[in-house]
Formats: sequence, structure tokens, C-alpha cells
Amino acid sequence: MASTSETGHNKNVANFSSAFQILQEMGTLYNPSNAKIQLATLDPIRASLQTTINELNTKKPIYKNAVAEREEAIAPLNKMVTRVLNYAKSIDISITDKENISSQAKKIRGVQKQKTLNPETTEASGISTSQMSYDSRIANLDAFTKQLASYPEYNPNETALKIETLQAQHTNLVNLSTTVNTAGNALITARINRNYMLYKSENNIIQLMRDIKSYLKSLGNEAKPYYSAIQKLKFVEKL
Repeated sequence: MASTSETGHNKNVANFSSAFQILQEMGTLYNPSNAKIQLATLDPIRASLQTTINELNTKKPIYKNAVAEREEAIAPLNKMVTRVLNYAKSIDISITDKENISSQAKKIRGVQKQKTLNPETTEASGISTSQMSYDSRIANLDAFTKQLASYPEYNPNETALKIETLQAQHTNLVNLSTTVNTAGNALITARINRNYMLYKSENNIIQLMRDIKSYLKSLGNEAKPYYSAIQKLKFVEKL
């Protein structure tokens, strides 16, 4: 049964650690011939899983904070573009030129407001799609600014409408988006590493737990309480 919940992944890691502790409590009773499920093999896997989760938890707030900072900076963009467009419509250039400027402005303003992504629940595809959407909008701002700069008639007295102001805004957004993209890619990598260890590696915990349970059942009544305790630990498989 598939799960896309961060809580589900973390629960799998926590339950694997609990299962290991139960096996430790068994002492010499737990003595499998399969090296993959011996305590000496399981212990470093448990430690690596915890390290992976810690790394992931460290990268989540970095990404979340970067997204929030970019969101704050890009929020006034539509109003700014509208003001600039209205000024451009007032200058002495052809109707065709004004239509071209308006068309470029629509590429910036026409994008629906992106939903702020929650790093606790957003998978890699969602992060990547959001990155491309913002990057496209910022690229359109650059094209819009260069188009305006090509007209000598575009020479506003208002600082907020000047080419230099638009260029500074573009540079700031590029830097902020680069930070978001870097943090987002790091978060994607951290999730891939976690998912590999949990579900896809040769020693993934889903298969390990199946083998452990089978071995405990083979021990008969003496191991039954331990098997029952481990059986209560739920592991949700994500493929």
C-alpha cells in the first residue's frame, strides 16, 4: 500500500528502531543465520536511517524560509508591472509597440498565484514544477525590462518606474529564486536518499522486516511474545 505522507515515512523509521530494540531484548534467543537480519547488520542501517531523517529535517526549514523570502519579494510584482505598463502606454510610441509591451506584461501578470509549498508534504515533482513556474515568471520580467529599455521614449521621472529599478528587482528575484532552487533540489535529494534506504535498497526495511518476522515465527512459542510485539509495529510500503 503506497503512502505519500511524511508522517508515514518517519513512522517507518521509528518503528524500525523499535523493532531493533525488541530484537536486542531477545538476547541469545535471536540468532539468525541470515547475515542481513543479524543485529550487527541492522544496527548501522538503523543509524544511517536516523542520519538521513535528521538531514531531511534540517533541509526542510531552509527550503521553507527561502520560499517565504522569495514570495515576499515577488508579491508586489504584478502591481509594479501594471504601473509600468500604464506609463508605457502614455509615451509616444506606436500602437503596435504598446501592444507588444502589453503582451509581454501579460506573461508576467497572467500566471496564477503559485501556492506556497509545504515541505512536509510536497513531493519532488511539486517542488520542481513550482521552481519552473517562478523561473519562467522572472525570465519574463527580464524580457519585459529589456523591451522597455529598447525605447528611448521610455524615460520616466518616477524612480519606481525606471529601468534601473526593474533591473534591480529582477536581479533580486533571480538571486532569491536561485536560493530556493538550490534548497529545493537539496530537499529532493534528501528525500530520494531516505526513500532508497527505506524501500528500494537491497537491505530496505520492508524486506528486512518480512525476513525478521519469518525468522521469529520459526522460533516457536518462546519467541511468540517478541513476534507479537513486532507485529504491532506497522510498516507502510511506498514504491
